[in-house]
Order: sequence, then structure tokens, then C-alpha cells
Amino acid sequence: MNKEELIARLDAPIKFQMVADCTSIIESYDVEVDIDDVLDISFHKKKEIAFRAAWMLEYMMTRKAARFCPYVPKLLTLLPKLENQSAMRHYVKIIALVTDRKAFPIYKELVKQIDFEPVIEVLFVWLLEPETLVATKVHCMQALANLVPRYDWIEEELVETIDYLMGVESIAFFARAKMVKKQLKKVAGK
Repeated sequence: MNKEELIARLDAPIKFQMVADCTSIIESYDVEVDIDDVLDISFHKKKEIAFRAAWMLEYMMTRKAARFCPYVPKLLTLLPKLENQSAMRHYVKIIALVTDRKAFPIYKELVKQIDFEPVIEVLFVWLLEPETLVATKVHCMQALANLVPRYDWIEEELVETIDYLMGVESIAFFARAKMVKKQLKKVAGK
């Protein structure tokens, strides 16, 4: 499936079957779906198309690890250029999953080789940005917490940021913030 065909499939009215339709595209055309194309399409000017492509990236990351792993560095370099709030959510969730202590071994090895400093800056900016969706903020918080064992300086700044945001964010944010703070205490041995 070429890039134009994929865009056309993602542009079709999907409605309630978005997950099934996007999944069938990946599963049916597994060899033919070019991950570089999906990354490009996740920046499409039409928000729905970009969102669906970003969702496909997350799906591939969790179910096609060996195939997706080589594209993680590119995804990280594209991160600061994202403007579509719905696509941001999936990109940041991918980062949270890749950096999780329970990540697939292939991702754990890759993560050791990546300099996350530029990504950390973007995650903190999005975490503090009032327009950022709560789901994205939650994944930013989780990804940052996952990086604390490697970048210990994150902990203090993240705790201060969470404390500030708990006074202005929703209940959904508050629930995850409590979990992240608990995770940080375990990492610090407190």
C-alpha cells in the first residue's frame, strides 16, 4: 500500500469502527505499510488523518516491536514538531511505553542508546502548557517518571510540576499524578 492509498483509507469515514479499521489496515498490509509513511501521515494537515496515523504507530509499537523499534529515534526527533493534540497523545504514550521498566527487551536495549535530553524538554513544556490535552499530560508525566532512573535530576522538577498542576488540572490528572509520585518514591527508595 503506498502513501496515497493509506491516506485515502485513513480519510474514509470510520466512525465507531476506527480501531477495527486501522487495525485491519496494519494486519492486512503488514509488509506493505511503510512506517516512514505512517510517521509522515501523522503530520497530515487533516487532523483526523493525522490522529489515525498516530494511533497506528502506537498499535505497531505495541504489537510489532521488532519492526517498529528502528523507527523510535525518528519518532523522537519528530516529537517537537507535532502540533496536532490528538497525535501528541499517541507519540507521548509511545515514549512512556518504550521507557517503561516492563517494556519489551528490544526497546530496553534501544533506550539505553538514546539521548533523551531533547525529549525531556518537550515533555516538560507540554506538561505545563494549558492547551495540552490531559491524556497527553498524563503520558508526559509517566514518560518523565520512567526516565528518572537514568536522569535523576528530573525527579525534583517533576514533583514540583505535578504539585503545581494538581491545583489546576482535572481529576483524571490527579489520579495519575498520585501514581507517578508513588513510582518516584519507589525509585528514590523513600
